[in-house]
Amino acid sequence: MFWRALSRFFRIGNARYIVGHDLENNIYYELPSLHATDPRRTRRVVKWKSCPYPSDFNPKDMPIQWDAWMRHTRKQPPTIQELLEDRERIRIVQHNAMVLQMQEQAHKAQVEAKREREHEHALEEQSRAEKTFSSSRKDAEQGAEETVETAIVHPARRRG
Repeated sequence: MFWRALSRFFRIGNARYIVGHDLENNIYYELPSLHATDPRRTRRVVKWKSCPYPSDFNPKDMPIQWDAWMRHTRKQPPTIQELLEDRERIRIVQHNAMVLQMQEQAHKAQVEAKREREHEHALEEQSRAEKTFSSSRKDAEQGAEETVETAIVHPARRRG
């Protein structure tokens, strides 16, 4: 056990070391570097529980924390607690997004209903205005006919 810890500390030997696992029980390993020029740049691999073949691998299945560790942008591997907190954060964000979407749909429905009411009101006003206009037009036409008849000058009889 002492030699294993010592070889792990100095990154010597051909053994691969289990660094951790994620919430889907994928196992992450760290192997010694192949290049003697930079022994700190270790190789990092994952053994997928659900993907027995490399062709089944989907990069979106890997948690972002483990992806950062695999790419050497993160020095320490993530903890289970950190992965659980991130999963809870994602759940909360998805819930909030769903609530906002429902509120937006309700607002759109209210705006559409208001627009429909205003449109119906405008149509009623237009039909009332047309009725008023047509009745006043008929009255005006009748009045015009009467005016025309009274305005006709009848020739006077000649006296004579």
